Amino acid sequence: MRLKPLQNRRSGTHSVECAIVYPVVFFFILATLTGGIGIFQYQQVAHLAREAARYASAHGAQYQQENDTAIQAGTLPNVTEDYLKNNIIAPQLTWMKPSQVQVTTLFNQPSGSTGWDATSNRSPTTQYTDANSGAQYSVTNTVTVTVTYQWYPLLFIVGPITLTSTSVMPMTY
Repeated sequence: MRLKPLQNRRSGTHSVECAIVYPVVFFFILATLTGGIGIFQYQQVAHLAREAARYASAHGAQYQQENDTAIQAGTLPNVTEDYLKNNIIAPQLTWMKPSQVQVTTLFNQPSGSTGWDATSNRSPTTQYTDANSGAQYSVTNTVTVTVTYQWYPLLFIVGPITLTSTSVMPMTY
């Protein structure tokens, strides 16, 4: 009499191994995708901060003073924080909700920082007198733009995560 081979004794082992391994592999794939999307979102926030700072650095007080008649006539834009958000940042949003994007702009000089409402303080340079030596220096003023975005990861596993990027550029105009 011939005996049957013993290969059927392990028939359920494959199912048990798959039941343990597949969820772990699926979780790692999902976590990798979510992490990649998060890195993409942060890179986009950093890009938006740089673009807004570049645009704000070229549209400071000197721009406002020299082009006042064209701005009043409507042929040139009146650049404000809302203008940056709506015309510079919003068209470049990819996979982002505009309502969750916040923009903060500060114009920096040796005497302190001001917002958009203080147009006289947005000039490219400031004459600065050293308190010790009394010598005068020409200091380049800067503009700081901070873009903040509330990101909700894939399937709401964690979150929200606040992505923030700040860009500082010298005033050029």
